Amino acid sequence: MKKLLVICFFLCASSAFASEQRSFNWFWFIYEREYCPSYTSFTVRPFYTNHVSPNLYFDASLIPVFFWRYITENKRQTKGFFGLYNSIDLTNSNGTEDHDLGIFPFIFYGHGNSDENRDNYFMLWPFGGQLNGKLSYEKVSAAIFPGFLLFVFFPPAQLFSITTTIYIGLSMLPLYSSWSRGEYSAFGIMWPIFMRGKSPERDDIRIMPFYAHKKKSGWYDRYSFLLLFNYSKEYYANDTRKTFFFFPFFGRKWSDSGRISSWTFLWPFFSWGYDKKQKSFMYNLPWPLVQIEDTEEPKISKRIFFPFYGAYSYEKNSTLFITPLFIKLSKKGIAFDSVYYTNFFIVWWHKRNYHTDDSQHGKSWRYFKIWPLFSVEYNDKNDFAFNTLSLLPLRDADGYEKLYEPLWSVLEYRRFAFGEKRLGILMRTYYQRWGENFFQCKIPFLFSYNRIMNKTAGISFLLSMFSYSAAEADGSFLRLFWIPFRVGEADAELLQQVSERGRADEKELWEMAAPAAMRSALCIRGEAPGNFYFSHGIF
Repeated sequence: MKKLLVICFFLCASSAFASEQRSFNWFWFIYEREYCPSYTSFTVRPFYTNHVSPNLYFDASLIPVFFWRYITENKRQTKGFFGLYNSIDLTNSNGTEDHDLGIFPFIFYGHGNSDENRDNYFMLWPFGGQLNGKLSYEKVSAAIFPGFLLFVFFPPAQLFSITTTIYIGLSMLPLYSSWSRGEYSAFGIMWPIFMRGKSPERDDIRIMPFYAHKKKSGWYDRYSFLLLFNYSKEYYANDTRKTFFFFPFFGRKWSDSGRISSWTFLWPFFSWGYDKKQKSFMYNLPWPLVQIEDTEEPKISKRIFFPFYGAYSYEKNSTLFITPLFIKLSKKGIAFDSVYYTNFFIVWWHKRNYHTDDSQHGKSWRYFKIWPLFSVEYNDKNDFAFNTLSLLPLRDADGYEKLYEPLWSVLEYRRFAFGEKRLGILMRTYYQRWGENFFQCKIPFLFSYNRIMNKTAGISFLLSMFSYSAAEADGSFLRLFWIPFRVGEADAELLQQVSERGRADEKELWEMAAPAAMRSALCIRGEAPGNFYFSHGIF
């Protein structure tokens, strides 16, 4: 396949010309690559794509099936196989390095170079092992996961069934487990059925479903009987909060000072209560159909009458829906304020207003989409993009959209702030790009044309069976049945343009685009020029 692509590219593709130190080339919907001082991109659809910008290296192959990867100066993360595979390399602020790898649920591995070796661990399902620094504990150990034997001795009748789901859940329960954090340590047998934990301040025991007691001196004291009757105390500086819960029929929460009081019947459907200090009250009658809440600290307002109307605000963020068919999300952030509208899950309207001039979007960015017909995106830097069809029900410009959308594109148009424009029709069967001083178009296997500075630089028919080029190093050539005939000297001005614009040095652009630490990490793994980009240098 690769050899075939190389032959096709060599025969029918011509160099790209744009503003200084910027190049773009493509073959049909299958291949494209772009270089500029702050960004490089390479894509072979649908198999692979990568992007390099000053602060990020991203690449992916058939996401989410194979893998997708992010690399910054201090972090490298790779995910794959629908997220079941996850690998992270992290350089901490103190200079130590951590590596974590997981293939859920089978293997979990970690390694670090700190003096304490606290980041070294290994767990293999169904045998067991140890995790360090995970699940909010310093150490978590497990031994033997016997539940998988259910698949061996009592195989389910169907692959996808309730029985299979139950078996999978039971397969995740270890016969023995232990965990610790600071002075606290605990162990479990067939967790969560039995557990025992203790420290100078804490004392925990659970024998499910009969009895459980958790106590932390000065913090809380909680009891549970038969999973139905639950009673707890929580200690505060000047108050004690108490809870009684007869699951799921009745619940009551109150404080000795009378500051808070709440009730529930048939939890979670009916509940109401107040908190005088936070100036808060709430009603769920019944949840989730009717939800009402007002709180002063933090500022919260909730009015939900599902499915007809809902309004929820938390500090500077808010959500509004009028039936599930109209949704409005508003956010006031540090970098920008945004408002996202969704109508009938089909019409999208996204707005961002940046507080300072953003390097990519300027001070305003807009995105409009009628799924699956088309999408429009633009900003105040004069960037504009239109695409139809727009099948993906998500917004991911550098990942899913970059890799997949040209596969079903009927019409696409882009305008860039630096002046270049691009137009593609029918999966890029016809594709052209142009700017103030150049024009380039291609029809795969049939035709390509290149004009620079109002002069024809090259024209080609039928995989260059018949072609003319005016800017080759040895002169201008006419080809008949691929046989070259030199017809004159090369156009000096065009040849200079080719040298300066069309063949900007990849390694120089790489040095400009990728931070030093990222280049070093990729070079170690054989993924930087000339190993990586130059291995694809087929033009």
